[in-house]
Amino acid sequence: MIRTENLTIGERAFVRTYSDEGRYVVRDGVSYEEAVDPAEFNRQYTEGDLIDYDVNETELASIFLEGVE
Repeated sequence: MIRTENLTIGERAFVRTYSDEGRYVVRDGVSYEEAVDPAEFNRQYTEGDLIDYDVNETELASIFLEGVE
């Protein structure tokens, strides 16, 4: 199901849109894992395909270690 969450960054309002079923959110034929838009844009999304999180352990370790010094 599509979920939305209101965010405030500084003094500006945003809306985060995501799927609680691990699916892409889709707008105008483009798929996103999640979207954050200025609230005044009032963008609407639909659910798409399941997100494939199939990464091997080496890839996963490098993702977690990025930026770690």
